Amino acid sequence: MSIRTYQDESNLQFHLQAAYYEGWNRLVKAIDQLDLQDLEQLSNPFLVKALPAYRKAKRRVLFVGQETNGWDSFKITLETFRHTNEEMRRENVVDFLQWMYEDLRHHRKYDHTPFWKGMRRLYQAISPGEGDDGFLHSELVRFDYANKRPPQHIEELLQREYNILPMEIAALSPQAVVFLTGPDYDDRLRSTFHHAGGLGNTLSLEPVKDFSINALSRVIHPQLPYHTYRTYHPNYSLHYNEQTVNAGINLTH
Repeated sequence: MSIRTYQDESNLQFHLQAAYYEGWNRLVKAIDQLDLQDLEQLSNPFLVKALPAYRKAKRRVLFVGQETNGWDSFKITLETFRHTNEEMRRENVVDFLQWMYEDLRHHRKYDHTPFWKGMRRLYQAISPGEGDDGFLHSELVRFDYANKRPPQHIEELLQREYNILPMEIAALSPQAVVFLTGPDYDDRLRSTFHHAGGLGNTLSLEPVKDFSINALSRVIHPQLPYHTYRTYHPNYSLHYNEQTVNAGINLTH
């Protein structure tokens, strides 16, 4: 049993890194298409690490936000890890970005923000008795541009060439996924999972109980667990978001 558990937990990180490596060459070619001014405004891609609290949680929960809000400069990262061997640079950059994520989670310096308050409260409601730190979180849009959502043409290019969220979710094997993206990101959500896992796999949203589809929807796609939901970003209303999800999500199904 201990060997099997060790192998299962090790596989999370192994498959996660493989997902991040998968689109690296396409990402580098996409970055080369950007003007220097745009590249200087572009953040690092947001990469997750399978932390111990998540690996050992009884119920694995993944939250997905809208986009990063300042995640250091991708240009500086690429320059810092410049290497004649592209494969070596790819591994160094992924290791660094996963270290950034681990450092963010360890220091918890953004716990005062509605986003982090919302995630921690929702996790406690979804998985009671496991503390407030056993979840992981990712981002629907992998980059930000000057701390904001990228211009449409840049977002489209980068999301197309580094569309790793479906593989990220497959690697992490969560029992529940909650998109804290609100209805304004539904088009991006659909395009992210368009044909993921094979041709013809389209994503759909269905209402939950008596809630409006904008407030709370179940997200349906073959690559997602049954308990996948989309609700408002906690910045919209932390209290409303918490009450809505608590009343609408039942993981005993």
